Amino acid sequence: MKPITITYIGGGSKAWAHKYFADLLTQDKITGELRLYDIDLPAAKRNKKFFDKLVKNNPGKIKSPWRCEVFEDIGPALDGADFVIISILPYFMKNMYVDVHYPQRYGIWQSVGDSAGAGGYSRALRTIPSYIFFAKNIREHCPNAWVINYTNPMSICMNTLYREFPGIKAFGCCHEVFGTQNLLCRIAGMYLSLSEEGQQAFMASNLQAVKAELESQGKDFNDFKSFGKFGRHSIETNVQGVNHFTWIDKASYEGLDLLPIYAAYIKMFKENSLTYLKGVGPIKKRLRNTHYVKYMLFEQYGAAAAAGDRHLAEFVPEQFLTSRHVLKYGFELTPVWGRMIVNRLLMLVTALAATPLYNPKIKGSGEEGIRQITAICGLGDVVTNVNLPNTGQLGNVVQGTSVETNAAFSLDSVVALDAGDMPPGAAALVNIHAQNQKDFVEAYFNRDAATLEAIFCRDPQVVRIGPEKGKKLFAEMRRKNRKCLEEFIK
Repeated sequence: MKPITITYIGGGSKAWAHKYFADLLTQDKITGELRLYDIDLPAAKRNKKFFDKLVKNNPGKIKSPWRCEVFEDIGPALDGADFVIISILPYFMKNMYVDVHYPQRYGIWQSVGDSAGAGGYSRALRTIPSYIFFAKNIREHCPNAWVINYTNPMSICMNTLYREFPGIKAFGCCHEVFGTQNLLCRIAGMYLSLSEEGQQAFMASNLQAVKAELESQGKDFNDFKSFGKFGRHSIETNVQGVNHFTWIDKASYEGLDLLPIYAAYIKMFKENSLTYLKGVGPIKKRLRNTHYVKYMLFEQYGAAAAAGDRHLAEFVPEQFLTSRHVLKYGFELTPVWGRMIVNRLLMLVTALAATPLYNPKIKGSGEEGIRQITAICGLGDVVTNVNLPNTGQLGNVVQGTSVETNAAFSLDSVVALDAGDMPPGAAALVNIHAQNQKDFVEAYFNRDAATLEAIFCRDPQVVRIGPEKGKKLFAEMRRKNRKCLEEFIK
């Protein structure tokens, strides 16, 4: 196994870090030291105890030895690191409450509030200073380290790292595309389970004929599990867009073009999905089986929108977020009080791991992080989607800003693959946000509060309420977050 040093900024994480620990411990290609750094030092210390408990209680599943240490200062934590993971919550849950719920007073409804819209830019104002600090310290203490970012707003975090330290070797990771890849696999599984006649009926969107053949096989059109499963790594997809507003314009399985199959499925499913959306059947089933926002965007733009519906909706709010009643589209608004409860429970779980009362089990994340690290270590090449500055890999999207496309990982190398041009309609939507994200970071570095306000007001969510209310909301959110903001923006 190759020995390396990984520094985890945000090492007090109560959820993501625990899965990352599991991923690290259950692979057998790399070993070494894991350094936890967090401004919440007690949280980092709790996570070390959690890590040690994982190792102690899962001996049969541990495949690589790691030394886990906590660091109080960022400089020593970074010294000589080979990889730096950044996964932080920008300040506190009460600040996220401002991001998500204060805009509701102005008629702005957000299903997530961390990437686009009023909430995304409010969060960005708190996040950018931290990322400037991280980039400065990486340049000083480990300039050759590979930096992997998981924090949102992803695009703005990435733009900040490269703006402060142009030579940084950073890329951003997000799992949203995986869900759409899995959806394509499940639909392909349904299609491939049919006879030749059944496949012809499928492509003709003949729902009754498809249902009849599936029922004769003891399978249910609405139950993907009945068709078997092949993993998302078995299909090839071309990824385009910006984080949380990603698209797939090409998808294939062993030479089989999956997008026409996806289109035929959507036509068949619309009748069923509308039945679910009207309230027939349990809510859990309705939410699990619908991807209504994805389907509508595909029909409009000819490419598969490749993120969760809750994220996608925030980039086209005039279509999907005009009121709080969004359940008709198969997703819900996410109140921050629910996240606060989960946060408290996760804190309790981490604390219990240091006692005999709780023995945590190994549970992996399903993320690509460890595969990427091992590829960079020269232990097997990987191609996967990541966020990198656009230097031409996405032709008709704003250059110089962070975009999400496929990249090739190999020994000490991450190279963005040519993703071509996006479909014109989808590109027009993406470019609104790509330009805003680029301009917002530049305005921040120029200490230009007026331009930050103007960009906030031109986001599609805020445009709907007009410039006067937009400026008033921006000022109100700044006041509520004063303690977390730099002086020029207060």
